[in-house]
Amino acid sequence: MATVYFALEGAELVGIRDLARHLSISIGTVSRALNDKIDVNSETRIRVREAATRLGYSPNQSGRSLRRGKTDLVGIIVPVGSDNTLINMVFLSVLDGLRRKLSERRLDLAIFLHGEDEDGFGSLRRLTERGLVDGVIISNTLQLDPRIDYLVKMHRPFVAFGRSLSGGDHSWVDPDFVKAVEASIERLAGLGHRRIALMLPDGQTHYLHLILKAYRDALRRRGLALDAAFVQRRAAGENGGYLAGESFLGAEKPPTAILVSEAMQSLGLYRKLNEAGLQPGRDISIIGILPEERAQILAPKLTTYQTDWTAIGVRLGEALIAAMARPARVIQSIMPVALRAGESVHSPSET
Repeated sequence: MATVYFALEGAELVGIRDLARHLSISIGTVSRALNDKIDVNSETRIRVREAATRLGYSPNQSGRSLRRGKTDLVGIIVPVGSDNTLINMVFLSVLDGLRRKLSERRLDLAIFLHGEDEDGFGSLRRLTERGLVDGVIISNTLQLDPRIDYLVKMHRPFVAFGRSLSGGDHSWVDPDFVKAVEASIERLAGLGHRRIALMLPDGQTHYLHLILKAYRDALRRRGLALDAAFVQRRAAGENGGYLAGESFLGAEKPPTAILVSEAMQSLGLYRKLNEAGLQPGRDISIIGILPEERAQILAPKLTTYQTDWTAIGVRLGEALIAAMARPARVIQSIMPVALRAGESVHSPSET
């Protein structure tokens, strides 16, 4: 049975020596009682636990970690910055699933923020080389990601939230962006759309490369034209979507359908279309590639491909636990997507 320690809010935390002195018993007896050793009778265990709760006992975790060679702590490094799109309701859902899975193994989760002004390896080196955590999760993975190569070289247990071309045989979990794009273009082409555009946020994260490649491959398989003007990469957020929409509408023959991969860009695109007197769905069809709940405020309702972000968090936890095991196991998971039908897709008014 794992030991659970409590500290009352506002109470002054005490150590094991204080607890032993208060109870007039030895430090060894207190330690064995807190750790449910069978050589301590139940009455003493209850007495020690009640006093620990009442006095706000705080165990010396660093000492315990040194003795056991483990911290029971998992770290996730989250990039923060003006153009970051990860810290939102999607991220909170992923964290919830991750927390649930880790709690089954009595592992705690710590979030480490990585700023734009920091060295790319700053947070990662602190976690790994100081032994602060037993395993780590990295996010916003790049197509070629030196963090992955570093962790593989250091033989540190980790899992990547997102695929990469780096690192060889390592654990990762990612939504099925390729299927979302393929199914979207299949749906649009089936309705008669021939000029299908793609809107992406700026950045080097690998999922953007996957989406772009899937888009080009899907058009090519159907004999549809690959028009460079129909791919717009703009800053994440509403303004980026607005500017991309402006570029699309300025084309000699504007697209009749647009794929959008970032929720807030969808808002900007809708705003631009409305200003131009165009209605999503009726005049230009729009499909969201895995946007999150903020896009559901749009009217007419946005058609999207969705995934279970909480389940992704659970799978990240499973993959990290497997990477931390001895022997370690590699888990690579593409998580399923599903269509959420809206009102933003119709046959083109003219081709």
